[in-house]
Amino acid sequence: MIGTTTAAARTPRAPQPKPATDPATGAAAGDTTAQEHALALAKAAFDYETELRAEAEREREALEALMLAQLKNEDDIMKKWIAMIE
Repeated sequence: MIGTTTAAARTPRAPQPKPATDPATGAAAGDTTAQEHALALAKAAFDYETELRAEAEREREALEALMLAQLKNEDDIMKKWIAMIE
């Protein structure tokens, strides 16, 4: 009997239990303290990264200002040297 299919009896599946932990925080379901702790850790990490970026930006701006001051000084020296030759 080629091409015939037999329908197997399907049994209904039992309802699946909900996970005991929150997948985002790993905290037990309904455990708000652990969730708050996880959020506090995420906030602290974000704040730390923001502080690092701000400090790097301040350092870049200071170095840029120093470079511009040095270029201005070199330009003034060059102008005085040219004036001395003329």
